[in-house]
Amino acid sequence: MRRLVIAPHMDDESLGCGGLLAKHAADSTVVVVTQSGDTRRGEHTRAMEVLGVADSRCLDFEDGTTQHYMSDLVARLDDVMRDVRPDEIYLPFPSLHQDHIGVYEAGMRSARLSMSPDHWVPNSVLVYDIAVYDVNLYPSDLRWNVFEALTEEQADLKAEACAAYVSENPGGAHPMNSIKEIAATVGHMRKVEFAEQYALVRQVRR
Repeated sequence: MRRLVIAPHMDDESLGCGGLLAKHAADSTVVVVTQSGDTRRGEHTRAMEVLGVADSRCLDFEDGTTQHYMSDLVARLDDVMRDVRPDEIYLPFPSLHQDHIGVYEAGMRSARLSMSPDHWVPNSVLVYDIAVYDVNLYPSDLRWNVFEALTEEQADLKAEACAAYVSENPGGAHPMNSIKEIAATVGHMRKVEFAEQYALVRQVRR
């Protein structure tokens, strides 16, 4: 099983899918769409080391501009898909941030069925939750209906990976400082100790 997590910014992959990445590090690839400077890049490297993810790539689009370069972004994601050939892809929920909306839309387009014979179509498309953004700009039919059970160790690794992003942490009462507690809340509602939540868009079972 090959998994591809597509993140708008360096930290979204850990906030949304850190537990999944810790659980399936050897089978996962992370692609970050935007670049945010050397400090954030160093923090991202540390986060990937914590989670055990060896394959992480950055497309180097300018932060805040993804919706202006949709055709180019889709083409770049098509290239990644063709190279990684993932069974599952994970996209950000299209919430308040313009880059989250842009990357979600580009990822959905890249996951399309195409007339091109070398276009890769993943079997499953899922959307991940980033608790920092809890308001939707427009309605969607996305619902949290897939729950990835985590061990306490995996929840701790997710929290440690998020903590690596020191430059992004506002301090105090904030979701970024409650990673393990959020995973416990999601898990307890599904009768497991810890979990992450996802919205299933498409699944082809073989």
